[in-house]
Amino acid sequence: MHKTSITIEEVKQKIAALKGVAVRISVNKGRKRIVKYDGEVLETYPSVFTLKIKGDKNLEMLSCSYSDVVCGDIALKAADVTSRA
Repeated sequence: MHKTSITIEEVKQKIAALKGVAVRISVNKGRKRIVKYDGEVLETYPSVFTLKIKGDKNLEMLSCSYSDVVCGDIALKAADVTSRA
């Protein structure tokens, strides 16, 4: 299977479009450990972006680089708001 390549500029545009929107965040921490959070994109900067995490007492904010998204360590997906109501 051929994986499609995406540039950092495309990632920046997609994350900027998700600013303020509820998202589902998947973080690959290695060795088959994947942690999932609910939150929203708080701010975007030239090299990194910040996420506000909801529902986790131990973690309030997470900062990630755009290259984390390109290499697949971080995945963002717009949350389905209708199923949570």
